[in-house]
Amino acid sequence: MNRRALLGGSALTLLGAGAQAHHGWGWAEGEQTTLTGTIRQVTIAPPHPTLRVETADQGTWTVELGNPSQTSRAGFVEGVARPGDPVVALGNRSLNQGERRLKAVRVTVGDRRFDIYPERIGRG
Repeated sequence: MNRRALLGGSALTLLGAGAQAHHGWGWAEGEQTTLTGTIRQVTIAPPHPTLRVETADQGTWTVELGNPSQTSRAGFVEGVARPGDPVVALGNRSLNQGERRLKAVRVTVGDRRFDIYPERIGRG
């Protein structure tokens, strides 16, 4: 095996491990928490649609939803949430306490509830 093939394979392995850690739940706490705030930005794009949420006392958070297909199946599609809308996100926050990131299992925008991961709600 030549050196270039070996290095390329190693890089792909590392990228795969990073993607798996990001896309799984291993990076998040087991206990669920509720985050309340105001939407500042909505992004509906792979790998995960996200919300930037400003809270009254904890700064701005990144709230990750499911993959685009899963998020869409939950009814969370382009236009259902806009900057300035109130939001409550239930989910699992990052194990890294310095990181303001939450993987949402449920998002409520105004009076509309979106169960992104219904099978995970209440687990934790």
